[in-house]
Amino acid sequence: MAPPSSSPSPPPVSLRVVILFLRVLTAVFLVITVIILSTNSVTIDSQGTAVKYHFKDVYAYRYMFSAAIIGLVYAVIQLFFTISELATRIKNSINYQLDFYGDKIISYLLATGSAAGFGVSKDLKDALLALVALDSTDPVDKFFSRGYASASMLLFAFVCLAVLSVFSSYAISKH
Repeated sequence: MAPPSSSPSPPPVSLRVVILFLRVLTAVFLVITVIILSTNSVTIDSQGTAVKYHFKDVYAYRYMFSAAIIGLVYAVIQLFFTISELATRIKNSINYQLDFYGDKIISYLLATGSAAGFGVSKDLKDALLALVALDSTDPVDKFFSRGYASASMLLFAFVCLAVLSVFSSYAISKH
C-alpha cells in the first residue's frame, strides 16, 4: 500500500478544463455587462424639453456596474490562477481558500447586483411611463431593455460562479 501523499493532488484534467471554461464564461458575461451598462443612455423628449439620462443616474445601475467590475477583476485573477494550475498541475493550498471564499462572496455580490437591476428596471420604467407624457416610448424601452440585458448577463455570471462555488466547496472538503 502506498503512503498517503503530503501535498494535495490537483483535480483531474477534465474537471480543471471545466473550471477554466466556467471562469472564462464568467469573465465574458461580466465584460458584456460592463459594455452594455457603460453605453446605456437615453434622451427623453417630453413636451419640448429634452433630458439625457445615463446609467450612472440610477443608483441600482451604478451598483450593478460596480458589482460587475469587482466580479471582473476577481474573474481575471482567478483565470490566471486556473491557467497556472492547468499548466503546472500544482495548486497552492491558499488557492483552495481563495476559490472557496472568493467564489461565495463574489457570487452573492453578482446575484444582488442582478436583482437590483431587474427590480429598478421594472419599477422605474413603470413609474416613468406613468408620470411623464412622452412623445415616444421607444427610447425609454431601449434604455430599460439594456438594463434588463445587463442584469441578465450578471445573472448568468452569477450562475457560473455558483457552479464554481460548488466545485470549490468540494475541493476544500477533500483537502
